[in-house]
Amino acid sequence: MILSRIIARRRIAAGTQPSFVAAWWPVAADIAIISLVLAMLWQPLLTLVYVASLPLYGTILVLLFAIYLPFQIVVIIATIWAVKSRWIEEDSK
Repeated sequence: MILSRIIARRRIAAGTQPSFVAAWWPVAADIAIISLVLAMLWQPLLTLVYVASLPLYGTILVLLFAIYLPFQIVVIIATIWAVKSRWIEEDSK
């Protein structure tokens, strides 16, 4: 999300349209980064769930808010910036 946004904003400001691969590699990099961060959080979250003796719905909610939603937010926002960087405005005549 951060890498995609920075690169896309620079390209939009410069008025250049990147290739498909050039527009989407920052998205792949953002996905790799968020995956690594969430992988580091996985074991502490499981430990928290076990220590707190959460029921099944509590475990689902903790993992939903701590793992699934952050991943989805990063992927969606990174994708939006990739699409924006490739968007071409057509002049209406």
